[in-house]
Amino acid sequence: MSVLTVEKAVKKPHSKSRRLWKVLAVVFGLIVTAYCAISIYGAYSFTTTGTRDLGPDTPTTYGMSFQNISFKSTDEAQLTLQGWWIPRPNASRVLIMVHAKDGTRTFMLPISQKLWEQDYNILLFDMRGEGQSDGERVSYGQYEQYDVLGAVSYVKSKGFKPGSIGVVGWSMGSTAAILAMSQTGDIKAGVADSSFADFERLANERFSSSTGLPGFFFPGITTAARLLLNIDVSKASPEAAIKNLGGNLFLIHGTKDAEIPVRDFDLLRKAGGKNIVEAWLVEGSEHVRSFRDHPVEYVQRVTAFFNRELNS
Repeated sequence: MSVLTVEKAVKKPHSKSRRLWKVLAVVFGLIVTAYCAISIYGAYSFTTTGTRDLGPDTPTTYGMSFQNISFKSTDEAQLTLQGWWIPRPNASRVLIMVHAKDGTRTFMLPISQKLWEQDYNILLFDMRGEGQSDGERVSYGQYEQYDVLGAVSYVKSKGFKPGSIGVVGWSMGSTAAILAMSQTGDIKAGVADSSFADFERLANERFSSSTGLPGFFFPGITTAARLLLNIDVSKASPEAAIKNLGGNLFLIHGTKDAEIPVRDFDLLRKAGGKNIVEAWLVEGSEHVRSFRDHPVEYVQRVTAFFNRELNS
């Protein structure tokens, strides 16, 4: 056998091996690219809400006079938030109403009317990225807490003292309320209806069923959200914040809540300790449906709580 024949025989396996590694490298690159692309798409998707239309209802629909207002969030973004100020003549206390994700200020009009009738001034507003307020992203409470703090600054500018300011939040709105209460003592009392305990844990558990994607995409999506959008879901944790509240809290949750399990109600109640002065587990109610199911009892309980906790 000639030297040339031997060299060809030796080189042939090496050539096949190199081609195989090239194919594997291309496949791996495509997989990584696809994973990154899906993760980026998922990050933008789960932080976007399309709820912009307020619909036809205003406070006037419910027999309340109001003023169109705007104020700034207290974070660096200084977003302009739009809302309604509903004054109650001669009332010295005020309640800030905070709607759920994929909602607007109109979502809270029915309960606002009932509390307004109990001699409370009411502030309704659209959180960032929803309704008529500025912003394009929802952060599950991480930044929405600064929207609530902006509302607090607004009512203080109208002369209301910290001891007379309360907040009512539903779903993600209750998360924003709890996080805001951990930042300031100006909110003397809060009602948190249907709050999750820790968004990262809940989203991880529900990820596959809610998105249809395999669970291994969750780390990629949350990483993309953190790197590209500066949204860190680990910071949306009422369970951690509830230990340092500036006021007292009333927890409400429905036993048939399919979106946020009753377990989260129990976790918040345990973590809150002495800050949780009242808790109501509503038999048979679904997610943020306790007021709809038991309107009279709901208003009685909430009113009694604020009458006790807020200065008159």
